[in-house]
Amino acid sequence: MAGALEGVKILGFTHFAQGPFALQLLGDLGADVINVERPGKGDFNRSFHQREDMGGESPIFLALNRNKRSLAVDLKSPEGKQIIKELVKDTDVLVTNYRAGVLEHLGLGYDELRKINPALVYCEALGYGESGPYIHLPGQDIIGQAISGLVTMVGRDLDGMPESVGIYEVDIYSSMVIVVAVTTALYHARQTGQGQRVAVDLLSSAIHLQSQEFSYYLNTGELPKRAHNHSGHTLQPAPYGIYRTSDGFMVLSTNAGDRPELLEQILDVDTLIPLMGSEEKNMCNREAIFEIVQERIREKPTQYWLDRFNAKGIWCGKVNTYESLKTDPQVLHNGIIQQIPHPKAGTYQAIGTPIYYSETPPTIRRTAPALGEHNEEILKELGYSGEDIEALREKGVI
Repeated sequence: MAGALEGVKILGFTHFAQGPFALQLLGDLGADVINVERPGKGDFNRSFHQREDMGGESPIFLALNRNKRSLAVDLKSPEGKQIIKELVKDTDVLVTNYRAGVLEHLGLGYDELRKINPALVYCEALGYGESGPYIHLPGQDIIGQAISGLVTMVGRDLDGMPESVGIYEVDIYSSMVIVVAVTTALYHARQTGQGQRVAVDLLSSAIHLQSQEFSYYLNTGELPKRAHNHSGHTLQPAPYGIYRTSDGFMVLSTNAGDRPELLEQILDVDTLIPLMGSEEKNMCNREAIFEIVQERIREKPTQYWLDRFNAKGIWCGKVNTYESLKTDPQVLHNGIIQQIPHPKAGTYQAIGTPIYYSETPPTIRRTAPALGEHNEEILKELGYSGEDIEALREKGVI
């Protein structure tokens, strides 16, 4: 079956995580994605954590770059610029997460390219926005987490050390915002014939990610308070949070504190009812409640408690490590872990697309490309002859 975006051509100028992950998802959904890279070096992630047991390939690069074609071209050369302008003639979407102004300086900004293709959707993924005091600062995930205040929501104790999230959360969330931005702008372009410039930035994405928590502060003036114990969320009353069992960890979720008498029955304790009974009491006493619940839960294994809590309708779950996650029965059932053959790395495992369509399922049609692997293929599609291509190669343009 064809992908939902089959027939859509996307031109990318991306590196690191934010842009490449967005392009990969668009490629999974059926788009023809051409990513433009620097001759010789390409995306920084090509050389990040390279592994000999994977043929010198980087698992980081492989994770973010399937379903793309690679065009390695010197954008500073007149011939390189001309190749891009030829590509733009029938390109639907352009995505870049280069620093603000880079493509404009090369003569490949929106105002220039819209003259070639008025229906072009031109998406810039920026660090901090289109203008303002931060636009020349480097945009990177941990900086976005910091400036947006996200790191202050992670960790223990209100006055303790902020902690970053252990993944590139802002980059990846911003990637999803890019996908929404370009597909909706593409719909508008298909309806009207009119393209547009679209901008997504890490800082705004990071703040959007915190819509509930930040809005709570904006409307109440009350700062969310981190707990001394790892409660799991600054606005959630006890016993919501993460607990150590005798053989691992588990979580209790939102309805665990609704009926203190039931919680006492499950845990076989008689000290919780005086501390609980309302959201306010559960919040004020959350440290004491946590200690009581934790002391009891640590005595038995995870599955023992999951069985007891689930039998009474209390929302709970196990804490997976990556090791247990890969064999989790629901994860295996969903098929989100994919096996992808690669000519150098061998068959590697990657995360599939978390969207399920009845008629246009995502597919993995291409492994992550070698640098410039598709130069000749793409240039021939533009009408370049074999002699033309060889001349460009000799000049170092490709």
